[in-house]
Order: sequence, then C-alpha cells, then structure tokens
Amino acid sequence: MTRINTNVSSLTAQKTLSRSQAKLQEALTRLSTGLRINVGKDDPAGLIASETLRSDITSIQRAISNSERASQMIATADSALGQISQLLNDIRGLVSEAANKGAMSAEQIAANQLQIDSSLEAIDRIAQVTQFQGRRLLDGSLDFVTQGVDSSVIRDLQIDQANFGANNEIAVNVTVVRQATRAELRYRFGAVANNVVLEVGGKQGFEAFSFAAGSSVEDMAKAINLVSDATGVIAELAREATAGELVTSSYGANNDIIITANQPGEAAGDIRVKYVKSSSATTSVTYASPTGSAPGLIEVRLGTRQWEAASGVLDPAGTNNAIQITANVKGEEFNGVTVNLTIGAAESVS
Repeated sequence: MTRINTNVSSLTAQKTLSRSQAKLQEALTRLSTGLRINVGKDDPAGLIASETLRSDITSIQRAISNSERASQMIATADSALGQISQLLNDIRGLVSEAANKGAMSAEQIAANQLQIDSSLEAIDRIAQVTQFQGRRLLDGSLDFVTQGVDSSVIRDLQIDQANFGANNEIAVNVTVVRQATRAELRYRFGAVANNVVLEVGGKQGFEAFSFAAGSSVEDMAKAINLVSDATGVIAELAREATAGELVTSSYGANNDIIITANQPGEAAGDIRVKYVKSSSATTSVTYASPTGSAPGLIEVRLGTRQWEAASGVLDPAGTNNAIQITANVKGEEFNGVTVNLTIGAAESVS
C-alpha cells in the first residue's frame, strides 16, 4: 500500500516566506536605486510617464549647457571688443590732439602717430588671439552657412563684409536654381475704360497709382517708371506683333496656305486673306476646326473693282457666325455683289 505524507502547515509557511523574501528584495532595490519604479510591472503607466519626463529633462539640461557655453563665448568676445573699443577711443583722441598743429611740435605729432600705430597693431593682435575652445572669434574666419532654407522665399541677399585674408580676390560659386521671371499685367486695349487704382510693389517699396478713365497704357508705364528708384520696379510695354503678309506665286491646284493655332485648343485668331487680281481667276478660303476654337473673323479682301467670284465656306458650330464683305479701298462700291447661301438639311437662313 502506498502512503502519501503531507504537511500543510509547512507548505503554508514556505509560501509565506517566499512572498516575504520577494517584498524584501523589492524594498532593497528601491532603497538602492532611489526609484519607486524599477521595472515595468511596478507601474506600467507611471514608467511611460517617467521615461517621457526623463527625455525632456535630458534635452533641457543640454539646452541649458549650450546656453551657458554660448554665454561664455559671447563674454570672451565682449571682453576683447571692450579692449578694442578703448583703443579706438584713444586713437580718436590722439587724432584730434594732433590736428592742433599750431600748438604742437612735429615731435609731439610724430609721437602721437607712433602711439596710433601701436594701438592699431594691438587691435590686430587682439583680433588674432581672441579664441574660444580653439576657434578665433574676431579675425573673420567664422563664416555663416545656411542650410535647409527654401530658396523660393529669399527675396534679397546682401553681403556686408568679406574677409579675403592675404588674397586680393577669392572665387565664389553661385548656383542658379531657377531662371528669373518678370511679372506681367495683360490688358487688351490701349486705354482704360474706367478709373483704375494700381498698386506696384518691389524690393525697395510700394507705390499706389490712380489713373482716370481714358488713360493710355503708355502714360501708366511712364508713371510707374517715374518712381522706379523708390519701388525698384521698371515697366515695359510689350505689344502684339503687327500683321504681316504671306505671298505665294504658285499656280495650279493643291497650293494651300495652312494657318494653325500655336497650341492645341487655342484659337488661331483672325484670318485675313488679301486677293490681288492677276492671271488667277478666283481665290477661296476654307476653314476647318478639328480642335480648338473657331477664329474670331475670316475675312477675304478683293483688290480691284473688276473681280471674279469669291466664295466663303463657314462651317463652325454655334451662333453669330457672320461673313463680312468690305471694300479694300474706302469709297469703292460693290456693284453686282451676289451672296449665295447653301443650306443643308435642318438649316435655315434669316
């Protein structure tokens, strides 16, 4: 027969002793570290908060250290500049004293000049030896480097001073990141129809202009240019090109002149064809619009009284598609002008 011997009291005492030892170890750890939270199980939320605060405290401590170091550097430079300022004041006093040539002898003036030279040498020496942690502060060797700046927001750049050292000139690398562009103000007419208030602003300042109705664009440009020194803006008029003529001397069929828009979707503008009577009997203008808008006007000009038949084919969609017939020379009469309208299906003439 198998016998199982148990001692419940002994097991209870052993468990209690283990718990006491764990609590004792936790207390000793807290006493030795001085922290209430040593592991995550002590207080998970508190551990997260404490680590965040610890990171912030570390950053603040480093910022304080940097500020103290910067203060020490400024104090070093300020002390040296104070000495330089005192020497400059002494030089100014000596120069003022030496200006009294009537009361001072040549030896005294020469002595003042010698003292001035010594003061200038002392200023150069102070500028050369003033250092902070191995970096010279006043000799011009410290440069300014700007990084991570959006170049598009830079409106003006000026170099106040450059230290060439022993060289007469230094090489400078300039990188153009974008081509400069001009501001444009587009207006289709030669004069304004209503009163206009125009504000012009440049790198030097702003100026407001008031123009009455009927003012020409030339007068507006002149007014802007009169104050260019105050605004930094120069106005230039850009006019459209004048109309030209394309003359073809070819005879026979399939001698076409094709006029197209500069870009897809853009209207080609007004189309004018001048016909001068010669051995050719007739001329014709046909407009086809696969893409884009129709031109504003298709005009055929006939140059003689005795002219043969001319036909204009008008086939754009929409309303107000008119055919205009005008005399090439003022005073000419259109005797015997005939207009033939060809009507397609579902179309009418009024």
